[in-house]
Amino acid sequence: MYISSKKYKGKMFIFFSVVSFFLFSALPLLATERYCVSDFGAVGDGITIDTDAINNAIIACERQGGGIISFPKGTYLIGTIHLKSNICLEIPSGVTLKGCLSVREYDSYIPQREMNKYLNANAKDWNRALLLGVGVENVSIIGDGIIDGGHLYDPCGEEGMRGPHTLLFAESRNICLKDIQIRQAANYALMGYEISHAKFENVTIQEGWDGIHIRGGDSVSISKCLFFTGDDAIAGGYWRDFTIDECMINSSCNGIRLIMPATKLKITNCSFVGPGLYPHRTSKELMRKNMLSAILLQPGGWGKTPGDIDQIEISNIRVDQVDNALMMVLNEENKAGHISIRDFYGTRIKRAPISIESWKGEEYERITMKNLTLYYQGANDSTLIDIPIEKPHVDARILPCWALFAQNIHALSLENVEFYYQGKEYRPGIIMKNVTQLNKKNVIVEESQTLPSISY
Repeated sequence: MYISSKKYKGKMFIFFSVVSFFLFSALPLLATERYCVSDFGAVGDGITIDTDAINNAIIACERQGGGIISFPKGTYLIGTIHLKSNICLEIPSGVTLKGCLSVREYDSYIPQREMNKYLNANAKDWNRALLLGVGVENVSIIGDGIIDGGHLYDPCGEEGMRGPHTLLFAESRNICLKDIQIRQAANYALMGYEISHAKFENVTIQEGWDGIHIRGGDSVSISKCLFFTGDDAIAGGYWRDFTIDECMINSSCNGIRLIMPATKLKITNCSFVGPGLYPHRTSKELMRKNMLSAILLQPGGWGKTPGDIDQIEISNIRVDQVDNALMMVLNEENKAGHISIRDFYGTRIKRAPISIESWKGEEYERITMKNLTLYYQGANDSTLIDIPIEKPHVDARILPCWALFAQNIHALSLENVEFYYQGKEYRPGIIMKNVTQLNKKNVIVEESQTLPSISY
């Protein structure tokens, strides 16, 4: 049968695209050569330090072109494990990789190029890690086992307590974490700098500080993950083609916190539930557990990070018992394109349901909000009417309106949007400042005791 060259090229393109997809998705299955860590001297008794034995297994595996690193059941006490390309760590149920309780056992990420825009990227002590992959590709960590950071306390670390991150990937691509449990991170459970084509699926993170924190992420997917964190669950920025889907997020800080620009960010089918199961780590003896913002988009919140947030899609979201459902803040040298929020349902919101603000940054080009229903726990305090509206520090705060604060937006569309409160409320529901084009359809804002529902 004759096939034209044009059709042939098209078929070959499809063929190689499909093959490439399965090579990445099924990387652990294709790397069939196995290297058992016990063959290299690992004991797994929870007492012997197995760092060298596991690293030697990885080196041998890499020299032969890659493969699977396997672990018999046991607890492997380790310092820094250096991940290599084309390696799959298979950590089944009954296996725990547990961090040593000595800072001296940990190595740091040293950037291979200038990384100042990511903040802290060049801080050696900040970037120590239990599992460390730098400049690697095709790395998978799979299985139902546990990686435990042991909440290693470092009196010389940040805040006089933080130790190493549990996992750190930098300047790397084709990364897959699946089914793993990460517990008691001494700092972030996973820290990423300039990673691409990364998948995190069905990962459970308990305690520690931030869950997944990525500064510089291209083509990243976080799906079906469970977060029970003592700080932000998902954070970072300079993201592109970044998807967070079907995750359950419980935190004693923020759910998703964007601190740098992002484009093509999708947050879909996620639930945010407070209060936190584990206390906020930094609050120390206060043991604070209230969940702050479910979603906080705040480029420049921790320092100047020039760039845009654009093509942001937030959909099918459920929020319960948080201080704030959604907060967006533009800072210096930041602007925003189109942001779409739809099918968003929130209950028992305690401080401020939604705020969209620009202070030192430029205005929002277009905000679309459709099918939103939020229930606020009324403050019953008439003095809140007189609160001044000032630039927030980093977290959500009480405002002189109880439902929605919108400031410096070129075009704002509200369709099928409903706000209700419990008890008594004296403030207007909505305050808008410098909103150039406003389109409203089926907007319901419960009247307060004394003021109209919307103030311009």
